[in-house]
Amino acid sequence: MSDDGLTPGHDFLQTAALTCFSERYGNPTMHVNKQLSPHLEWVPALRFLLHGHINVFVEPSDDGPYPRLFAMKFAEVSSYPEPIAIYCVCNYEAITTTKGRQDLKRLKTHGFGLVTVDPNGNADVLVTAIPLVQAIPEAEFKQYLNGLPKNIRQSASEAFEDYRAKPVNGVKTLSELVEGMIKKAGQDAAKRGDITTRESNMALANVLDTLYATYSSSRASIGGARKFVNECRNLTHHWPKNKKNAYKKYSDCKHHFIEGLRTIQAFRTAMRSLGLTGSLKKV
Repeated sequence: MSDDGLTPGHDFLQTAALTCFSERYGNPTMHVNKQLSPHLEWVPALRFLLHGHINVFVEPSDDGPYPRLFAMKFAEVSSYPEPIAIYCVCNYEAITTTKGRQDLKRLKTHGFGLVTVDPNGNADVLVTAIPLVQAIPEAEFKQYLNGLPKNIRQSASEAFEDYRAKPVNGVKTLSELVEGMIKKAGQDAAKRGDITTRESNMALANVLDTLYATYSSSRASIGGARKFVNECRNLTHHWPKNKKNAYKKYSDCKHHFIEGLRTIQAFRTAMRSLGLTGSLKKV
């Protein structure tokens, strides 16, 4: 307990978190107050390895769910060439205040995780952390949805949820959304008589080639859609061989996901400028 005997102190929170993560992940080797690398100026209270390539840092906090340390170290950790996921551990009462709720929202937005502890020392993982190199702030994601119709916004949001849990799955879901828009563009073009029905029902690559040949003014956006689909539809789901490969994979997925959102906006704008719907066909 803390000195005032009322709220859980640092050691109390650390012990509860250690028990929680040991049970949750099958007793991984726990490093207590041990630095990961001299190139990273952070000595986490707890540290363990997840999936063989994600370094998990755990920090007790007497300052609510978003301690100042997290804001100070965000850029340094994000650029460190190994995936690092970070949890805050605080007493449950800290998230019931107005400030606590605001800090909780900010913590989730930035990709940090949260463990809350009750007065009896029972810990609960309230928010699951993701590697910071993977994190895309929700506010940034929502900016890419501006002006999109409801069905595309919903599908993109589903892809974002997939991405936060498993980046490769999220990118794949987003590529399927782009494919649906391409197929819808083919249908629209055939309905207007710009291409034949047979051409609109061909394989995706052929539909893109036909649209590219038909609409010379929109070739940049059509080519961008083709590039995105080609690069992202068959991403490997295999575990990376080491931490550096994992860092690159998470970083690449983040780049692909953001590029996919840009592709959706550019392709829709181009199709609308041609008088097509710029909408989505479910695949």
